[in-house]
Amino acid sequence: MSIFNHPEQLKMLQDLLNPNQRRGGIDYSSSEDEEESMVVHKLNPGAIGRPKTEDAATKAKKKKKLNPLCTPLVEEEKKLPESLEEWQDRQEKEDNDILETRKTPEYTMTYRQAVGTEDVFLQMGNRTGASASCEDLIVEVSLPDEEMTADKMSLSLQETELDLGTCLYRLRLPLPHPVNVDRCHAKYDSELKKLRLTLRLQRELDYVNF
Repeated sequence: MSIFNHPEQLKMLQDLLNPNQRRGGIDYSSSEDEEESMVVHKLNPGAIGRPKTEDAATKAKKKKKLNPLCTPLVEEEKKLPESLEEWQDRQEKEDNDILETRKTPEYTMTYRQAVGTEDVFLQMGNRTGASASCEDLIVEVSLPDEEMTADKMSLSLQETELDLGTCLYRLRLPLPHPVNVDRCHAKYDSELKKLRLTLRLQRELDYVNF
């Protein structure tokens, strides 16, 4: 007995495998519940077991998960001022930033390391070609058409921020790494109109990389 001798069984098998396929001559005016019951969900190995439901805390942890292979710049949360004077100073800085009309100059940032003969020929230290083995951060700021002398420029340097102000330019730059303010120095070239800042880095794992 062959299944091909009974075409009705073939149609029933077709309806079983493809419930959403409609054929002519049949009334499909059924309720929404019947249409939803005809939907077949595709099964795969991941569908075995109880359905996994993620709560809001799990989703928040996944969003905040950082890539260990990269070191993105994460801005630290600003601390609330502890006194009225600190609050006034912060408010004055924010107002000055809003009303600032000076241009932002172009600048470049490069790393520099002090390499000796024992590092080049003997390779006695732990230095590598990566930026983690560099001691200094060189910041060069171009100030074209600037007529102000170096002694009249305003330069404020903190561990994580650089603030430079002239007649035509204003640069407020967050630094990628903390620096040792006492071991930094600046040099201005009046002919090229460039300010060169040598910032000594002060990182947490410097004792391992040097």
